[in-house]
Amino acid sequence: MAGGIAVRGNLLTVTWSAARGHVFLFDLEAQQRVSTWVLPVGPTGYSDAAGVAMDEHYHLFVADPHNNRVCHFNPFGRHLGNFGEAVPASGDAARDRSGVLDRPQAVAWRGDVIYVAGGEQPRRRAVQRFTRRGTWLRPLASRGDAEAKFGAPRGLWAEADGLLVADTLRGTIQRFRGDGTFLSELQCSPGKSVSRPIAVMRQVAGGYLFIDRGDEAGLRALGADGAPRALPDDVREHCFDPIALTEDRTGRVLVLDRGGERVVRFSPTMTFERVVVDLEEHLSDAPHGSESRE
Repeated sequence: MAGGIAVRGNLLTVTWSAARGHVFLFDLEAQQRVSTWVLPVGPTGYSDAAGVAMDEHYHLFVADPHNNRVCHFNPFGRHLGNFGEAVPASGDAARDRSGVLDRPQAVAWRGDVIYVAGGEQPRRRAVQRFTRRGTWLRPLASRGDAEAKFGAPRGLWAEADGLLVADTLRGTIQRFRGDGTFLSELQCSPGKSVSRPIAVMRQVAGGYLFIDRGDEAGLRALGADGAPRALPDDVREHCFDPIALTEDRTGRVLVLDRGGERVVRFSPTMTFERVVVDLEEHLSDAPHGSESRE
């Protein structure tokens, strides 16, 4: 399942895939689409578009798990390059190296650093770091231990105070300072149920939101102390099959739901406001791109 969402100012980015990874840009104030393009294909002739991050210059960083890379675009859709070294043709252990992106799913941005998370197996280097110029830095260490492994993390959230990692197979949210120092780990599983967090964010109003694909699938919340927190009935009534989420500058929460084909908006207190984007209205005239390979 691929798809991502990012917002900066009045510009909303949504990614979507069907043989080719697509990027859609929407002006939230004008309530209209302003641009769309497809990711370049890799050697197999296909591409994906999963998690996306947008920096202060509106540059976009889009995870392409099919081609084991993160694509860098300017706001006009010009492809400026890729992050990630080539994945070895064979050997699972070789995928767990600094600079190698193994099916990246999530991207986050903070300062001069691009964070990328992914993998399909527990790995020590499942959360990689790159400068904006593409130079790889020392990866994050799971729970602060260089020998510990992340459980195929699917979600990242970067902010001024640090980074959150949705450690999917371990059912936790790991907290780090901006310099990569491990702070704490929050348990996502209530009782004996199995949790599989695939996206996470910290709300300005306090606490954490995350999307769970485990036994209690859906949008869920933790308080600032990490204890489970109930969400309003509006969430259950207006949010279906969510896969990504983010927050705008006013603290309103945007959720990519219906398997990646709709964006709904909630107030900071999680009361439903409206459907922001329905991709079904934009897919018929979306570009398919050329079939040339890089």
